[in-house]
Amino acid sequence: MKKLAMYATVVMFMAGCSNKVTISKIDEPFDSFYDQFHSDIDFQLSRVQFPLGGELVSIDGGEPWTKEDWEPHLQKVTDISDPEYDTEIIRKDEEVIDKVWLRDSGFSIERRFEKIKGKWYLVYYQTVNL
Repeated sequence: MKKLAMYATVVMFMAGCSNKVTISKIDEPFDSFYDQFHSDIDFQLSRVQFPLGGELVSIDGGEPWTKEDWEPHLQKVTDISDPEYDTEIIRKDEEVIDKVWLRDSGFSIERRFEKIKGKWYLVYYQTVNL
């Protein structure tokens, strides 16, 4: 009987010590991502989803964005204060679009950020300079 009680105690102890893996889904806040995206170049490159939708459009045609030719984005749309530029930010649960344009000039920028598996990524970048 003592052996049976000891065996039961050992089995219960081992069952309580099993490795438990819990995965929690933590959604990254967009504002924190946006600040880091514009201040940390390595982070920015890790969060641009190449091949990137959109292109650089000029009178000579269009050119796609590549990782090799990427120029860091250091200016947040929210920080543009020049009154000649108009800005717009459209926020949805899984997508944020920011736009900048110079009135009556043929110049505009549009970027789209999407939340993918809880993290934000730049998935589209269009610059028009005609």
